[in-house]
Amino acid sequence: MPYPLLLHSKHCEAPVTYEPFGEWLVPWRFDSLETEYRALRTGAGLIDYSTQAIIEVRGADRADFLHNLLSNDIKRLTAGQGCRAALLTAGAKLLAELLVVADADTLWLLCDANRAPMVLQTLEQYRFSEEVTLTNHERRSAVLALQGPRTLEMLSTLVGARSDLQHPGDHVVCSFHDVPLRIIRHTLTGEAGALCLCPAEQAHRMWSQLAGQKGATLVGWEALNTARIEAGIPWYGIDMDESALLPETGLEAQLASDTKGCYVGQEIVARMQTYGSASRKLVGLRFDGDQVPGPGDALEQDGKEAGKVTSACFSPTRKQPIGFGWVKRGFYGPGTQLELLRWGIRLPVTVAARPLVP
Repeated sequence: MPYPLLLHSKHCEAPVTYEPFGEWLVPWRFDSLETEYRALRTGAGLIDYSTQAIIEVRGADRADFLHNLLSNDIKRLTAGQGCRAALLTAGAKLLAELLVVADADTLWLLCDANRAPMVLQTLEQYRFSEEVTLTNHERRSAVLALQGPRTLEMLSTLVGARSDLQHPGDHVVCSFHDVPLRIIRHTLTGEAGALCLCPAEQAHRMWSQLAGQKGATLVGWEALNTARIEAGIPWYGIDMDESALLPETGLEAQLASDTKGCYVGQEIVARMQTYGSASRKLVGLRFDGDQVPGPGDALEQDGKEAGKVTSACFSPTRKQPIGFGWVKRGFYGPGTQLELLRWGIRLPVTVAARPLVP
């Protein structure tokens, strides 16, 4: 049974339709897809993104501890900075994608809530004599996303935070109408964007305050899913899981440092980067026609199994269906022509570089 988001009851105050998406029951659409998509591409869309859990990491050894485990350079972070990172197995399989942000005395990890217990358990397994404490704050904070090219302008008007959010991962702690906020620069759609974290008990109030701002549009997950696929942003639990090696996902450039030295799984990542030995890759796909494929639809070439679709949407910009899929070695080069098998019909498919819409 899908889990409702933190603000599920609040959404009902506006016309809304719900759909299951992965393990969540999400507000799929508030208005029209056209209106909500346009807000993400030209304005500022407000999204309930409370699928995230927050893990607090404290102690004198916190930076060294995470630096030795995660794929990115954690020790370089100073208060007010952040970065994306991956938690891998020793064999470089992707256990979780994380957003790491640093305060003066704390590191915070944002990850999918359904992965948080595993992340916490894995980190605890690696903790020996280090002075580190780990706390899962799942469902104690709401995560509201503002996404679109006018996001930073709106935040500047609201809390004066624009000048403090110069780079992805930069964050500020402030107050808005007496509600404590942590604002993190982070895109979900390829456009400018920010995540606004507030106490769960203040989430309904914060949602109303942001929704009432001039230029803010309520956006459901149908438009969010469309925009993130266009931007070439795969989602854990939808397009990839812990069976995926990091270099197979195409995310190593965003999640891993190639200069920091060792971390769990680093040897395999480095070897695959050197020798290009991925047996499959997560790729972008462009589909002919107007039928949007479903997850698991098969891909072939000349009768040979080539892979499968993981997610897809109709792109308003490209005017055609696009998506992600796992494709085997020999078939995953951009421009490769494949066929989609759907309802007994074969439809042309082209492997495409990410992002699918620049």
